[in-house]
Amino acid sequence: MTDREGSAPGVVDEYGFDPAFRDRVQPVVERVARRVFRAGLVIEGAADWKGPVVFVANHGGFLPIDAIVTKALLDPHIEGAGVRPLLEDYTFTLPWVGLWATRLGCVRASQENAVRLLSRGEPVLAFPEGVKGAYRTLFERGRVMRFGRGGLVRLALRTRTQVVPVGIAGPDEAYPVFARLEKPARFVGLPFLPLSPTFPVLGPLGLLPLPARITVVVGDPVDLHEIAGTATPDEACILRVNEFVRGRVAELVGRARSARPPAAGRAAGRA
Repeated sequence: MTDREGSAPGVVDEYGFDPAFRDRVQPVVERVARRVFRAGLVIEGAADWKGPVVFVANHGGFLPIDAIVTKALLDPHIEGAGVRPLLEDYTFTLPWVGLWATRLGCVRASQENAVRLLSRGEPVLAFPEGVKGAYRTLFERGRVMRFGRGGLVRLALRTRTQVVPVGIAGPDEAYPVFARLEKPARFVGLPFLPLSPTFPVLGPLGLLPLPARITVVVGDPVDLHEIAGTATPDEACILRVNEFVRGRVAELVGRARSARPPAAGRAAGRA
């Protein structure tokens, strides 16, 4: 018996996901999410996500805390291995962070990896802002950056998968970045290093997030086929639909920033 097609219990998959490790560490991750980040989840509508779904969220922070916390909150509502976050390449080059993220189920962000996971019925969590989201400073707090060049839309249309917009508030407070250090970062193969109240003053420890409250608001599913009106839209249509999804995520970020989180680990229904 398998959790999902191609993922047997206790067997590490081709991406490095280790179900046994996830089962051991998940209670710790959930406790950290609830107690350190006071994480709250608000679901607008029914949480009946089955099969392939693309959760689309805003991104923030040097380390993928938003992805790990969001996964911890969503997984109780999802069968099998849970949601598979798609992360930027640099994340997997960080000591320990990359290894732990991989073993928990995170995957390098690419069309090929997303298509393969969705074809197996595994939901993915995408961050179309990419590194631009991690770049965000305190002066840009709450802003949702551009969603690339429509890769998300092409993925959803190609796989005929519903998109579920997600707004996350809190990572910008957990990583209060004043400025980006790009030139020094190139010497260690990173896109940037954050200049914050704790880094570089505290050295590597300064890269750890502050205990800010994180709130995740999940919106209603969106059928991009219906919005595009065709399975083969032109470039202008793709960019228009891409901007529509970004707008939905931005709305949810606004609600997440103003929402009072429910009790940790519990979902609130539609208001």
